[in-house]
Amino acid sequence: MKPLVWSGPFQISELLAQCMNDAQPWPPASRGVYLVSRNAWAGSPDSKCHPLYVGSNTGKSQRFCTRIGDLIADLYGFYGGGTGHHSGAQNLWEWCRDNKVHPGALYLSWGTCEDFCARCVEVTLVEQWAPLLNGKHPPACKVQKHYVGD
Repeated sequence: MKPLVWSGPFQISELLAQCMNDAQPWPPASRGVYLVSRNAWAGSPDSKCHPLYVGSNTGKSQRFCTRIGDLIADLYGFYGGGTGHHSGAQNLWEWCRDNKVHPGALYLSWGTCEDFCARCVEVTLVEQWAPLLNGKHPPACKVQKHYVGD
């Protein structure tokens, strides 16, 4: 399996500030995994970036970018009454509040790969960087390809 190609990290406040800038990289519609970290990093992320959350969308859904939008909305506390879309982002919001860190100060990045199984990558990264704020360990891939990384 080929290694992930990472975009970012982007400080979330800056990513949102640049949303109308055509030069700003934007998440793809599908085939990605995302990372929320406390610190910036260069090259490929590792435990030094203080990874907080890893996620993806599964199957052939075209909702990867939308899933990141759900993450950002709930990360900023825009949920309530059972209407949230992203339980992991709600965990991140609580972590930010407890640690007095503004959500916009966190970093967001996403990785893509030509030969890609989002579930396998997500499971591998969650195992590699445990413990994370994911709350639940993602279930194993039904195809059971295993992502090795670079």
